[in-house]
Amino acid sequence: MSLISSNRQFVYVKCLRSIRRDHQDKELNRKPFRLSPLKLFVAIAMSTLLTDRVWVMLSEVAKRGVYPLHASRLGLYRIPIDLTSNAEITQVANEMKKLGFSVDTYADRIYITYKWNEEEFDQLEQQRLKANLSIMVEIVTGEVVDIIYQIKPLEYFGDHYWIKNYRTKADQNAKMIIDTILLNTKVGDKLIAHYQKANKLSFEEAVKKLQDLSPLAKNPKDRLAGPPSTETSPQISESKVQSVAGSEQKQLEAPPSPQMSVAGGGNTTISLTGDGTSYSKVEGPIDPDFKSKRSVVGTFQGIKVWGEVDAPGRLGIWGSEVTVDFDICVADGACIEACPVNVYEWLDTPGHPSSEKKPFMIREKDCIFCMACENVCPPQCVKIFNKG
Repeated sequence: MSLISSNRQFVYVKCLRSIRRDHQDKELNRKPFRLSPLKLFVAIAMSTLLTDRVWVMLSEVAKRGVYPLHASRLGLYRIPIDLTSNAEITQVANEMKKLGFSVDTYADRIYITYKWNEEEFDQLEQQRLKANLSIMVEIVTGEVVDIIYQIKPLEYFGDHYWIKNYRTKADQNAKMIIDTILLNTKVGDKLIAHYQKANKLSFEEAVKKLQDLSPLAKNPKDRLAGPPSTETSPQISESKVQSVAGSEQKQLEAPPSPQMSVAGGGNTTISLTGDGTSYSKVEGPIDPDFKSKRSVVGTFQGIKVWGEVDAPGRLGIWGSEVTVDFDICVADGACIEACPVNVYEWLDTPGHPSSEKKPFMIREKDCIFCMACENVCPPQCVKIFNKG
């Protein structure tokens, strides 16, 4: 940072000396004083840079590589733990969703958004003013975890001139999100283990340190109830394994369960709830040859579902002629808007890592095979099979 700053100051000082020298020449030769456009541009540009104090921090281990730090507009916190597996990333995202935050994931990033409202009565206009504001915190996972937030200018949300202390409130809410991440998710478990190992602390001391570090956490978890269990007795472990294995064997040997009739029409053997929560988002496009590689594992309101299915995190490919890979779908809604005969309607899929609703081809038989939905789908999760 000092090198960048010194270089800017050197260029700036050099430019000013050149301007001063031209001014001295003007006084001696009594010629009209003219500042070249190039020197004027450099002087203004460097002055602006020095005033705004734009710095960069180089990081060799962070995934992002370079973080632009614009004074107090952006906060950066580095957590000395690793968060690399898809299961752990999904677990953190799901835990924050349960607390009421808006959560989205992309690649190795988790985006957590908190929204709040501001209201005030305008005496001049004699009306109540309202504003919807938000702050987003980004978790960059990897060998170390970086937590970043950037406060957008108030003008981003509209002309809300009447709002007071916006930056302070946004900063406070961002720190509330960060404290909640530290105290209520897997990140906190790993940070406690790090404190125990690095600082030679007991579990209670490590928890106390974490609590002191995160006073703004929303609905803080009571971690002093006991350390996270990492080992179990052999007898309990074996009995659990045997019971699980026995139940799985019974499920395999048992005949298929009777199909449930649903008010929406057709038969349903697929559930949208379950224990499959350790999955991450799947990238497109859909496999056009999936019918030769997968098998039908059930139906939902009469629509075929092609495995693998492990709800809610893995839902497979749905449909016969109008097919959608639910594990790739991000619920942008382009297919629903493009379909001229209303084949699709939204189906809630809470807990799915890609999106919590999917375009369900409930009127698949009405498809006219115009290919509109397949052509407009951004993640390419739609495949149309023409009967003819």
